[in-house]
Amino acid sequence: MGTIAPGRLHDVSNAADFVALTETNFEILTSEVFKHEPAYVAGVPTTTIGPPTTGSHVLNEVWKDALGGAFKCTAAGGPGTWKQILPAGVTADPSSGTIPTGYLILNVTQGTLKRHAGGYSWETAIGATGGKIGFYGVTPVVQPAGTDQAAVTLGNTDGEIGGLTISDPPTQAEVQALRDKCEELADDVRALSALVHALRGALVAVGVVKGSA
Repeated sequence: MGTIAPGRLHDVSNAADFVALTETNFEILTSEVFKHEPAYVAGVPTTTIGPPTTGSHVLNEVWKDALGGAFKCTAAGGPGTWKQILPAGVTADPSSGTIPTGYLILNVTQGTLKRHAGGYSWETAIGATGGKIGFYGVTPVVQPAGTDQAAVTLGNTDGEIGGLTISDPPTQAEVQALRDKCEELADDVRALSALVHALRGALVAVGVVKGSA
């Protein structure tokens, strides 16, 4: 039994059982077409973006929306509960139509997977709570954390040292005040140094920077 290159359709020319082969070909065509076309509703492709919002659906039913996003029914009902299993491939972020929050697209122009945050705002999230991330071939790690990453509150304010009174000759109290402010400045530098090194360590850990030449 021959097939018609390059597809899977059977050649029905001079077939002994023309009807059976034709039925098989229709099944193949249906399979091939529905891999690319939106799900049909009342004989026409759906215009819905996202899972169906009407009708009765069964468990594990697969639905393809108007943009090519694929959904799987996880609980039967009307319209049932749906989970997106394939993002819609688009060349530009959609900016019209009714799009559910959480809808996933793959912008093939940018090579970016995006999530609809509502109001035609598309966001790209990298990683999730408890997940691991690695860039440029480093071993993925959980989100780096540590007390050294805490915000630093500086003791010195702008102009504090310059505003000190210095007599000629300076008094012991004036020298002591200058010394105290210099020590406070040194404390600020040490705190900032700890923060910078903590941030550097975190960036190196996930691979954002190499940390060396």
